[in-house]
Amino acid sequence: MKKLLSIILSILVCMGGMLTFTACQKQLLGQTLSGEDFLSNEPYIKWEGRYDYTESDQNAPSRINLYHTASGFTVDFYGSELKVDFYSVISGDSKNHYPYYNVALDDEVIPTVNPDRTFYLSGGSQTITIVSGLEIGYHTIKCLKMSEPYDALTSIVKVQTDGNFVKRDLEFDQGNFRFMFVCASGGSGHGSLGYSDDGNGSMGRNTENSSSLHSFNYLTARSIGADVQFVANSGWGVKYPNGKSILDVFDYAGITTSNNVDGAKTTAKWAHANWVPDVVIFNIGGNDTTASGFNESVYKQKCVELVGKIHGLYPNAKMIWTHTVSNAGKYAISALNDAGYLKDGFIKEVIIPKVNNENGTVGANGHNSFLTHIQSADILLDALNEHWGYTTLYPNVKLEDYQSQLKLF
Repeated sequence: MKKLLSIILSILVCMGGMLTFTACQKQLLGQTLSGEDFLSNEPYIKWEGRYDYTESDQNAPSRINLYHTASGFTVDFYGSELKVDFYSVISGDSKNHYPYYNVALDDEVIPTVNPDRTFYLSGGSQTITIVSGLEIGYHTIKCLKMSEPYDALTSIVKVQTDGNFVKRDLEFDQGNFRFMFVCASGGSGHGSLGYSDDGNGSMGRNTENSSSLHSFNYLTARSIGADVQFVANSGWGVKYPNGKSILDVFDYAGITTSNNVDGAKTTAKWAHANWVPDVVIFNIGGNDTTASGFNESVYKQKCVELVGKIHGLYPNAKMIWTHTVSNAGKYAISALNDAGYLKDGFIKEVIIPKVNNENGTVGANGHNSFLTHIQSADILLDALNEHWGYTTLYPNVKLEDYQSQLKLF
């Protein structure tokens, strides 16, 4: 119904609705969004995930900064084409860190099966034609980053169409389910597109073979039709390693290519009240227990502090602490149990598969492949249904539909 009404309104814009589609097409003069358009109280763009806004400086024009993985935008327009001006700063100026994006057109669902819906940024200013040559009409584009914040800072400078943008229905947008993910590499899709039938785990990790949109976290939200927000980065923990504590940066918009707490604190403070999750899923702690100077009692204290902080911000959110029966998971669950959180019922424990060498379940850099992420998402979907009655809008993805996107050993 929302799309139908927007189509009717777009037609009416063309000379009072008296023209045919062909004549209407000739009246499309094009529309561009930039600068303060991005911050309008009557927005054309729905920003996905955490972000902040930077005024123009000597390096780049005014822009929306997208830090965490799975951040991006959704926009509705009437026309045949959408182009976006990006600005990006690549970590280490290396192709291994080029940030990748995935795009869904109209009724497609991310991660999209069509491999042509993926593009990457190579640094600096770059104009990407997201779609072109479409039939003139009403279209929706959802564009999300597949890569992690330490790979690259990506920013949106300008969005333009040959037609007209449609203002957001804020009530509709805000009424969608929202899932937040607090995790490190295991939940961020580190190496998820790496794959081998014999389980060879020797492929190195890069942004081409990694994708949060192919992680169990995102796949879980996808099946329920939820919006997502990651607060995550590979190599980070609850408290450890030193300078890489998720707890210390939870109040900020993002993690930067500096890959440390000090860098994250240069981003804007995040307004928690503007995006309230229905579900929070944790997959974190493995980097803590293997870090130099790890202290079990401090780690347990910080796990309780992290969950308590987020529960205080979002008291109605349901929470799941996932683990693979690792020491990190067992310590965390013990601490949360001692704190009374498990008894209170707002947080549940869910065990997901370990990385192993059977049936191609090792992805790049010794992390889970897409196959195991799909299996883990099924486990989480069952838990969400059992504990809180969540049902699926879309069936989980099938590995065979994404063979062309896997990076084989």
